[in-house]
Amino acid sequence: MIALALALALVLVVVRCAGALAVRLGEPRIAGEMIGAILIGPTVLGGQIDGVVDGAVAAGAVGSLFSASTVDVLTQIGAIGMTLYMLLVGLTIDPAPMRGRLGTVAVLVAAVGAAMALLTALAAPWLVSAGGWKAAGATGLAFALALGAALAAQGVPIVARILEERGLLRTELGAVVIATGACVTTLALVASAFAIAGGDGGAAGELALVLGAAAILVAVFVPLAHSRRMAMSPYLAVGLLVAIALGAGAAGKALLGTVLIGPLIVGVAVRSAGFSAVFLEARLGRVVRGALLPVFLGVAALHTDLRDLHAGTLPAVLALIAAVVALKLVAAEAVARAIGFERAQARAIGALLQCGGVMTIAISLDVLQAGIVTPRTHAMLTLIGLVTTLLAGPLLARSGRGAAEVAAPAPAG
Repeated sequence: MIALALALALVLVVVRCAGALAVRLGEPRIAGEMIGAILIGPTVLGGQIDGVVDGAVAAGAVGSLFSASTVDVLTQIGAIGMTLYMLLVGLTIDPAPMRGRLGTVAVLVAAVGAAMALLTALAAPWLVSAGGWKAAGATGLAFALALGAALAAQGVPIVARILEERGLLRTELGAVVIATGACVTTLALVASAFAIAGGDGGAAGELALVLGAAAILVAVFVPLAHSRRMAMSPYLAVGLLVAIALGAGAAGKALLGTVLIGPLIVGVAVRSAGFSAVFLEARLGRVVRGALLPVFLGVAALHTDLRDLHAGTLPAVLALIAAVVALKLVAAEAVARAIGFERAQARAIGALLQCGGVMTIAISLDVLQAGIVTPRTHAMLTLIGLVTTLLAGPLLARSGRGAAEVAAPAPAG
């Protein structure tokens, strides 16, 4: 228990301090927390943790600080954190403003998705042939789906915070970016779940079962939530919501190997029913973002050894990072211009839609633990999540949309 308490304290102190430093430097807190997490992992401390990946034996400073049993407990805490974090993500997605922008959002989703599909179609076969990136036993299809999902994922909460800080969250631009990011991320989660479940006909059946159950949940819950008979105290409502989200996460883990999809759907359904996220954010957001999410980032970092990206792999890794940023930027900007956004707005949309953030890392950790990608691939995807997060703010500022402004006219669609 003492070792666990010390490990937990180390994770929280280092990760939170790094996040606070990032804020002082004008970067998103989560970017600093990602870097802080890496500081307590094998990348900086050296060595490895017993059993954290197949064949790993405790060695070095990180092996002394974090035993296998400690990591197991931290992993469970991190999974709870990600479950509740995905609930909060779902609650930030308001379907109402999307209804008048379906055409705009659809073409942007298609553009970003097509760009990442093209990149995956080129990169996945090369990585498989190079060796060391696809886990032994994983199929080529599962690897491609996992890679594409992680590359396409959007850091919706990070982007929402950047938009809010710059007074753009409630503009036309902000609504379109959040809606597009939410849709792309949902598709990425579905693709990763399909890969984790095996990427075959059986996986398709399990996925269809989960999505069908989710559709029924939304169809039933939304009308019930508007009923006077469902009136309850805010605290009881939050407790019930947390219990449902944790149950949805556990069910998703059991059926699809990921806790990410279920609570996201619960959050969207509850927001659709008119539940205000303000009360929940005030009571739960501080705990999730202040304690549970840093633990998840710490767990992800304990699985991440950037030393795996040795000199021989760096050219490919840097090329893939550049391709992710450039393709998302170009695809989103070009489509935004084509559907009526002015140049600066289109650049801002591209800048924000290239941000992968925590979602890239979360999907990467899922597919690593599912035995689809290797630790080297996880290290690369973690780096992509970090770099694209760090770039979001500066790219937005360079677009000329960094200051608060009034809502832009809605483009066609």
